[in-house]
Amino acid sequence: MQFHSNMQNIPIPFIITILSLFSCTSTQRIPTISYSKTTISTPIPLAEGIISTKENSEFDLTFSPNGRQLYFTRRKPTEKQKIYESNFSNGQWSTPKIAAFSTDRDETPFITPNGKYLFFGSERPIPNQPNLGNFDMNIWKMEKTNNGWSQPIPLTDPINQVQIKGEEWPSSNNNLLFSNDNQTFYFTTMQRGTKTVNLFQTTFDGKNFQEPKPITGFFTDPKFWIYSAVISPNGKFLVFNSYGATGGQGGEDIFVSTKTEQGWSPAKSIGNLVNTSNEESSPRFSRDGKYFFFSRAANLGNDEYGEWDIYFVETEYLYLDKLF
Repeated sequence: MQFHSNMQNIPIPFIITILSLFSCTSTQRIPTISYSKTTISTPIPLAEGIISTKENSEFDLTFSPNGRQLYFTRRKPTEKQKIYESNFSNGQWSTPKIAAFSTDRDETPFITPNGKYLFFGSERPIPNQPNLGNFDMNIWKMEKTNNGWSQPIPLTDPINQVQIKGEEWPSSNNNLLFSNDNQTFYFTTMQRGTKTVNLFQTTFDGKNFQEPKPITGFFTDPKFWIYSAVISPNGKFLVFNSYGATGGQGGEDIFVSTKTEQGWSPAKSIGNLVNTSNEESSPRFSRDGKYFFFSRAANLGNDEYGEWDIYFVETEYLYLDKLF
């Protein structure tokens, strides 16, 4: 799943899960960019050797509003994961470099559609709020300025919940916050005292987040976790990953729900073009919805996994409308 903790026996994309989702509409003009000179009807690694590398794990990406700057998470062997940035020019992605703000175990960046805020998950300690549990990730926020991004500050209650004494991962962990309209935000977390990672919706007025409300009904059995969730740019589909859920290929798989008059439909597997006997996680869309991105790692058995790579495919070949 994708809860990127320091627990080595937990697959990276299981670790990160704690967070996110989108909403529907945006009044901004969405750019149309081709990230490949050829049609991508079958998933391939994104910028192999540049973004997706054999020696590292890469996952969780976000694009600038114009679609030409990319932030993603990279974890080098024996090191804490960091957030990297790359730029798209003349049909190629530049050599990634560590983002200036990424100074600790950082992951799951997200830039709002208007480009005003960048949120990310971090293990860095929150001032005057010591973590008393065994592992704690929280969401930090930066605002765009004339000189780049502002200094990161942690979100407050009701989003971040610093672990109390005796609390263990993934309880109260947060790392991804997402929105399609700059106001309605989604995230996934295991609230203190519960045993399942669920999806939540909240609103942001520019200063404060309202009390989150759960969104349920994706699976008949509520034991299956919902995490790393996002909504397609057209607002029709909600995609997320879940571990061992009914309808998948086993292990970590990606599922999709469609918007209905009542809310969100029960989830279905996104299909075998994406889901395999290996592990798939961290679903994302390009700004215009043309491309679908996800991370994949080889399942080596005995709770051992290969390095994660970011893959992409043109969304039309997923035939999402035909699933419902």
